[in-house]
Amino acid sequence: MTVRQLARQGDVTVHVVRNYLRRGLLQAARHTESGYQLFSASELQRLRFIRTAQQLGFTLAEIEEIVRHSVLRRSPCPLVRDIIRRRLEDTRQQLDNLLAMHGRMEHAVHAWTSLPDSIPTGDDVCALIESVAAAEGGGFVRSTPGRLLGRRPTQENLP
Repeated sequence: MTVRQLARQGDVTVHVVRNYLRRGLLQAARHTESGYQLFSASELQRLRFIRTAQQLGFTLAEIEEIVRHSVLRRSPCPLVRDIIRRRLEDTRQQLDNLLAMHGRMEHAVHAWTSLPDSIPTGDDVCALIESVAAAEGGGFVRSTPGRLLGRRPTQENLP
């Protein structure tokens, strides 16, 4: 099959197939007289392997290493287990970070419904975002208007 046929059967773009060729992850079985690369069914299987590994979170560099082990007739399984364990821990950390961000976003959306629109004074950019920094204990942002922080004007905080 040609590059285009391989891409179609592998449900990827021609650019993806060419990238894998450049990286040595795929190899043409032969070339036609007109220069077309032809691929065997085993390369389609290899393409599907690469895509599955990517869906599991493996990078192309890691997949290259796994393929190298296989080509050298060494079991890549210990390497694969090690990589996936690390990737799983990284993914847990990313998920925790995303859940924390989601919570901050929900809190912000709720808090911002009661805040008025504010025109920047020149020392601030967006009072809504700056109110979050102040509310999270990131220190009082001097340019955030007190009314957006729930404070009433006093002699001490008047400009």
